[in-house]
Amino acid sequence: MRIFIASLFLVLALPAFGQALPPGVTPQMIQQVQSMSPAQQQALAKQFGVQIPGQASASQNQPLALPGQQITPQVRDSVTKTKEPAPQEVKQQASQRFGRNLFSRTVSTFAPTDDAPVPENYRLGVGDQLIVQMFGKENEQLTLQLGRNGDVAFPKLGSITLSGLTFEDARELIKTRVNQQLIGVEATVTMGRLRAINVFMAGEVEVPGAYSVSALTTVTQALFQAGGVSEIGSLRNIQVRRSGQVVASFDAYDLLMRGDTQGDIRLQSGDVVFVPAYKGVVEVTGEVKRPRIYELVGGETVSDVLSMAAGFTQQAHPSLSVLIRKSETGGLPTAKSINLYEPSVLASAIQSGDLLRVQKAGGRVSNTVGLKGAVQRPGTYGWFEGMRVSDLLGDVRRDVLREADLSYGIVVTYKNDLLDIDVKQFELIKAVSAPNTPADPLLSEFDEVLVFSLPELEGVETDARNSRKALLAPVVAKLSAQAREDEPVQTVSISGAVRAPGVYPLFAGTTVADLVKAAGGLKDSAYLQAAELRRLVEQQGGEVVASYSELNLARVLKSDASPVLTSRDHLTIRNIPDWSPQDAITVSGEVAFPGTYLIQRGETLADVIDRAGGLTEEAFPEGAIFTRESVAQKEVERARAFAASIRQTFASRLLTEETTTQSLGEVASIANTLETFEGQGRLLIDLPAALERQAVKNLEVVDGDRLVIPKKLNTVTIVGEVLQQGTHSYSSSLSVEDYLGLSAGLTARADDGGIYVVKADGSVTLLDNSWWRFGASRQQLQPGDTIVVPVNTRYKEQLTSWREITQIVYQGLVSVAAVASL
Repeated sequence: MRIFIASLFLVLALPAFGQALPPGVTPQMIQQVQSMSPAQQQALAKQFGVQIPGQASASQNQPLALPGQQITPQVRDSVTKTKEPAPQEVKQQASQRFGRNLFSRTVSTFAPTDDAPVPENYRLGVGDQLIVQMFGKENEQLTLQLGRNGDVAFPKLGSITLSGLTFEDARELIKTRVNQQLIGVEATVTMGRLRAINVFMAGEVEVPGAYSVSALTTVTQALFQAGGVSEIGSLRNIQVRRSGQVVASFDAYDLLMRGDTQGDIRLQSGDVVFVPAYKGVVEVTGEVKRPRIYELVGGETVSDVLSMAAGFTQQAHPSLSVLIRKSETGGLPTAKSINLYEPSVLASAIQSGDLLRVQKAGGRVSNTVGLKGAVQRPGTYGWFEGMRVSDLLGDVRRDVLREADLSYGIVVTYKNDLLDIDVKQFELIKAVSAPNTPADPLLSEFDEVLVFSLPELEGVETDARNSRKALLAPVVAKLSAQAREDEPVQTVSISGAVRAPGVYPLFAGTTVADLVKAAGGLKDSAYLQAAELRRLVEQQGGEVVASYSELNLARVLKSDASPVLTSRDHLTIRNIPDWSPQDAITVSGEVAFPGTYLIQRGETLADVIDRAGGLTEEAFPEGAIFTRESVAQKEVERARAFAASIRQTFASRLLTEETTTQSLGEVASIANTLETFEGQGRLLIDLPAALERQAVKNLEVVDGDRLVIPKKLNTVTIVGEVLQQGTHSYSSSLSVEDYLGLSAGLTARADDGGIYVVKADGSVTLLDNSWWRFGASRQQLQPGDTIVVPVNTRYKEQLTSWREITQIVYQGLVSVAAVASL
């Protein structure tokens, strides 16, 4: 099979082989292989390990290489292929020369032209193939190739000269000859494989050298084969030289910008495509549609360069553009502001090295008003003469959010050319319900209307951006910044029992009532009889002193003669003394009506028990558990302080010669446990004495207190170092020693001198002598008590103790013997 395929390709390589064909090779096989593209022929030959004759070396009558194959590449050492820019390098495209990456192989869509349609004006040459299909009296397909003399050998018709004719003329000639000489036979003529032509790519191309390309190849297709132009190669003066003369000059910008292919001519064999270096460039940046570096050929104007950049973007501000031009004397470049709307500027010449920057327009729009805050549609709206707030917000159900504060809003307006602002306060509900009245403020161009959310809903059901703090912050900052020597800062402040204390704008005629309304109104705890107004007054010597005055809010807020405020005034709203409407204590356990009870200042334990219906018959008041949040907080603070002390003590020991038996991990574990300790907050009380109204024992309750009354207990519990821990029935006749006996006695590690009793109310009694332990303790033990036997921290095993005693005695005897021998 391999020999058969080799013979077949040998016939294809030698068109004048004659009528004798190798055994097994038929004319139909030859036509079938000839109809294949060169790539398909190569694949077939490679499959059987055969090399197509005439392909290994070039002769005078054969093409130097297959179409599209480079013959003598001369790769530039200093040229690096342009890679496709990554997404993060998009901004760098503005500094790239326009059009240069068109021929980049990484993004090239170039395809060979072997299968491309052949135009009718295509002129035939040596190597072209024609496929003639005859039908009628004779049915046969012939593949005819133009020989070196420009003729084709047509069976039964002889030699026909076709070289130099267009494809259309050659087709008509063959059809006429067939009709005239072969009676009853008609023919159709199509192009077969096109001839290859040899062109040379020279100048500033990426890979200069000789190339074998299709006869239909144009200038741009040849540049694709050569990898495009180099860094300094011109895209606007690509020359085609034929027989030493420049026959065409191609400007790639015509193709890239206008789709004009008129200059992209078809090459002929022996043509030289020469790419010179560019003459000059100009860079266009900023708000143009295609910011790039553009090549100049000479004589371009600013208008031409803008056309290359595809014009302005929507954000452009052409009237304040900048032209930067290099100095001809070697100095610094000079910048010039130009108006690209002026015809004289557009007609001015551009020089090589110029940089044209088109600035971006600002975000401000004329003839507008702004709307911000707790509204349905915040944003910018068109302004018209006589416009009011009600024109923006005509229906509170439709136009504002549910959490909007309808009693307070402001209008910020610019009052002079210095962009100083002024503020007007209004009530939104009045502006909407009474449009076109003084309650509905008039708006000017560039005004901004701010609608706030209710202070009591801030941070719960509202957007934090609609709060007074967020919306007023830039307004107050601007008012402070525009303060001058003859114009003090236009702000006032308020603190105390109001819903939104803080700093607020001061407008002409601001009263105490206006400031209270701006702060969201008074809280329930506000003390109306006496509020404090502080005012800064400048003395004759320039010293500023504060004066204080008392105001009766109940009268001021209801009167039309509310005091007018001045710059930096501060209003303090006091709270009602002992105001605690939500203070509560929780009572649970053995009371008639357990639950949470609101309290007022001065109430005691006995008062709360009485309100809870008193104790039940099963109540055990001696064991009442009373906790307080402030006590729990102190316990947490002491635990953390103890943890810090442990760490400090351990660190100090490491710096001295003291021995430490604990590791750093053990110390850290103990300290971490103390730092995460949550205080119980138990406060020891004597509830029976409190119920008897003893002043010292009957504590005053505060907010957050909890009182638990347990059921009666008739037991005594023993824990710690006893042989059998447990709980025993209480008997007044049993002493501590008796209960210890009931628990099988003490262990060897017990500290019998440190035994103590935890009483039912949480107090601790230490058994510090044997008389108390075996005598009086019988009467002092009460139901619910717990006997605690601690561990002896100095305990040692007897074997260890005897070992140490023996060693001491041995060392003493050795010392005596040594002295006696002297």
